[in-house]
Amino acid sequence: MWVIAGSFMAVCSIIDIKKKEIPLPLIGFFAAAAVVCSVVFGAGGWEAFLFSLIPGSCLLLLGLCTRESIGYGDGLLVLVLGIILGPEKCLMTVGTGLAASSIYALALLVCRKADGRSRLPFVPFLTLGLGVTFIVWNKM
Repeated sequence: MWVIAGSFMAVCSIIDIKKKEIPLPLIGFFAAAAVVCSVVFGAGGWEAFLFSLIPGSCLLLLGLCTRESIGYGDGLLVLVLGIILGPEKCLMTVGTGLAASSIYALALLVCRKADGRSRLPFVPFLTLGLGVTFIVWNKM
C-alpha cells in the first residue's frame, strides 16, 4: 500500500512541478488501484471508508470556495489518498504537507522570491507528508 501511494505521489509530484496540474486519467487510475487495495486489505467497513473521504472533500470544498486557489486535482488526489491510507494517515499526510508548504511559502515571501499571488505546486508537499507519515507510523 505504501509503495503504491509513494510511487504514485512521486509521479504526480513531477507532473505538478512541471505542468502545475495533475492529469485526471492518472488520478482515475490511482483511484481504481486504491479501491482494489482497500477491498483486498480490508479498510474496516463503510464507516471508515466514508470517514477517509473527509480530508479530500474538505480540500475540494476549499478549492470551490477559493476559486481554485487550491486545485481540484489536489482535492481529488487527497480523496484517493484517504481511500488507500485511511483517515488517520491521510490527515497526518495532509497536515504535514500543509505545514511544509506554509513554511516554504513563508520563506519565499521573506526572501522576496514570491508575492501573495504566486502559485506553488502542492503535490510535492503532500509527497513529503506521505514520507513523514510513513516514517512516524512505522515507528509507532
